[in-house]
Amino acid sequence: MALNVDPLPADSEQLSGYQGFYGLDTGEYRIVYRFFSAQDLVEVILVGRRNDDHVYKRLKLLLG
Repeated sequence: MALNVDPLPADSEQLSGYQGFYGLDTGEYRIVYRFFSAQDLVEVILVGRRNDDHVYKRLKLLLG
């Protein structure tokens, strides 16, 4: 997986309730990121273990 090569791979998904945010699972980790196509820029917001919804709880705290 290389987001710099393919920022919207087939197994990424747009996060419900967070417009412009995407989630991607790789191994035992979950990545939450944004992709700005005009700038060809990937901004990684959070990375965490995917064994629970801790990443999404942290995202909610981060974004309010």
